[in-house]
Amino acid sequence: MMDLDSKGKGILFEFYAAYYPPVYSKLKARSLKELVEGIKKADKYSLFYHIFHPIFSSHLIPEEYSNDFAHWIAESLGDKELAELVSDISGSEPRTVEDVRKDLIEILEPRANDTIGLSEFVFVSCRPIIYKTNYVARSLAEFLDLIQTIPARSLVWHFVAKRVLGITRRNDFSEWLETNFGLTEVAEALSRIDPQTYVNEEILRKDIIKILERMLLK
Repeated sequence: MMDLDSKGKGILFEFYAAYYPPVYSKLKARSLKELVEGIKKADKYSLFYHIFHPIFSSHLIPEEYSNDFAHWIAESLGDKELAELVSDISGSEPRTVEDVRKDLIEILEPRANDTIGLSEFVFVSCRPIIYKTNYVARSLAEFLDLIQTIPARSLVWHFVAKRVLGITRRNDFSEWLETNFGLTEVAEALSRIDPQTYVNEEILRKDIIKILERMLLK
């Protein structure tokens, strides 16, 4: 078993967290054609809100659809086949919201028409409010313990939001494990998790913990 008390190169992992107050944009869509135009115009924070923010269980969305666009297409336009295609778009590393924007346009634009849906799609944006927590990991043991107890908003900030918003090229957990301890295999295993497939942050936490325990405690 790996020396969990190791501090590696001595780089601390300081946990931050963020919440995302909604900012209502002027963009709305009544048809698939208007939805495509809205996706083209929306800022990256709006795309984050509709594609990746549903990872929070408080962002109520049915489990069969992983993002707001897919849900609206299924429920308002009644096109469940198209909704599944949109729901299956990957958000794994190193992809960002801009990569997802391109995929959405590529899938939706050829099918865009003026058919009016049952309800409007209202584009919501946000601006992350970031704050420092009191959690700091100095060793692998502390990191393992803290991953199980840090607020969900800290977990998502470090593992999802910073990367998909283009602030970092990789999730912070993988970056720290590789840079501080040389744990390339562990880092790569975490990087293969696709956050776009989750609609509950606690399930994401469990999957991260499973990988860490399997690879660090063997």
